[in-house]
Amino acid sequence: MGISIKKYIGIILIVFLGLLACENNKEELTTGLEGIVYQGPISPVVIDSQINDAPFSGLFNVYNLKNKFIISFSSNTDGEFNVLLAPGNYKIIPDKSAPMMNADSQVKEITVNTVGITQIDLYFDTGIR
Repeated sequence: MGISIKKYIGIILIVFLGLLACENNKEELTTGLEGIVYQGPISPVVIDSQINDAPFSGLFNVYNLKNKFIISFSSNTDGEFNVLLAPGNYKIIPDKSAPMMNADSQVKEITVNTVGITQIDLYFDTGIR
């Protein structure tokens, strides 16, 4: 009977230590990306002094450089976005639902800095010519 109690105490101790180890590995991310997404051209006629791109709302998918999906994020109606990501290199790809031609083929490679939020604006081609 003494052996089975020690066995149960050992199992409980292992489970407790495992849970404690898992809890300690959960770090809150303090790095990521923040910026505005733009699409353009928005007019087939280009005039030198006029801006021919505009912010837009859309869904974006983030992958690492080995094409492993990491997370999705959305930009608001003003094109603003922010997403927490670990430092490193990533690909940002508009979702197929984004308002542009060949959205899923427009890949933007970005780098998240090791400290703080990396500021970046992303430009995507509408296909208007």
